[in-house]
Amino acid sequence: MRPGNIAESGVIWPLAPLPVEHYSSAMGTDSGDQEKSTRFDPPWSQIKARQMGELERGEDRWDVLLETVTDPAVGAIRGRIHFILGNVHRLSGWIFLEWDERDVETRFSEFSAQELWNLLGSLEGP
Repeated sequence: MRPGNIAESGVIWPLAPLPVEHYSSAMGTDSGDQEKSTRFDPPWSQIKARQMGELERGEDRWDVLLETVTDPAVGAIRGRIHFILGNVHRLSGWIFLEWDERDVETRFSEFSAQELWNLLGSLEGP
């Protein structure tokens, strides 16, 4: 990783729709005792992604993006991390839940490069 790259960029882009897996919490029940999903699935128009820098090891250079969106059900900001290498896209679950976007960015900045590599390694597909 290049020193300082992870937290220096200040550009925010709307996140383009990508085919992603959604992670669900436990199923809830409505008043009719029917199960309903409690998965957090925000509208694409409300999602923002910020380029946070790159992770570089050997010839691999992963772009690291921080996605944030307001969750009105809890009155807070959720965040997750995207790792992109060419056509390969790895996505964390919603690992951040903070009062405002600045707090999410602060929490992200507490991750070391090694912790980001560990997170990326845990997300690798088959």
